[in-house]
Amino acid sequence: MKKFLILNMLIFASIFAWEDEVAILKKVLLKNKGGSIASSSLVNKDPNLYIAYNIDDGDIKTAWCTDKGPKGESLAFRGTSSSVIQNYTDLKKINYIYKTKFVILNGYGKSEETYYNNNRIKKGTLKIYEARIGDALSGLFFEKDPTFVIQKELNFKDEPKLQIVDLSFELKDRPKEKQVDELGLFYIFTIDEVYKGKKYNDTCISKLKSYAIFGSEDEDYFKKMNGLK
Repeated sequence: MKKFLILNMLIFASIFAWEDEVAILKKVLLKNKGGSIASSSLVNKDPNLYIAYNIDDGDIKTAWCTDKGPKGESLAFRGTSSSVIQNYTDLKKINYIYKTKFVILNGYGKSEETYYNNNRIKKGTLKIYEARIGDALSGLFFEKDPTFVIQKELNFKDEPKLQIVDLSFELKDRPKEKQVDELGLFYIFTIDEVYKGKKYNDTCISKLKSYAIFGSEDEDYFKKMNGLK
């Protein structure tokens, strides 16, 4: 009986967490129009100084920071779509294998001193969801709840420069419809462990993004957006 109760508690916890994450991803698409959402942000007189928007504002000298946790604090965001693979019809040509480059600029990139003064990410968990996205006069919407794809545990070096992780995974959804408006990939990144800052216990990330890579057009866009040759 005890084992049965424990099993049921674990199942309930898993379902609750999944439903909560789906709700978060709906906020990313519907309320933030694809922009990032953080579980917490460091409060400052300037309300925009440490917000989640900063992880993808094109400026490495800005950052999202939190004074919470840091273990368990999360960021949710939408990945950059491929110019080659736009929907599930296109995806069938490559047997549902999806490739992305996950990019992080760890810590606070304002300066090398600021980088080491604050916490940086040492280990993190990345959860990936796929979603069918429709487009109506009222705006974008999920044609069905996002589908959980895969979870990755990632380790990062303690260095103030761009780190790139190549990811390849099989998508789970198999729509029977002949046409789906758009294929979207959504990510939830959770902090597991940090490198401790010399001066502060705030944890920061200057850039966090995922780019779909399927051809030369995608590669060129990825390099241009990240200042790579």
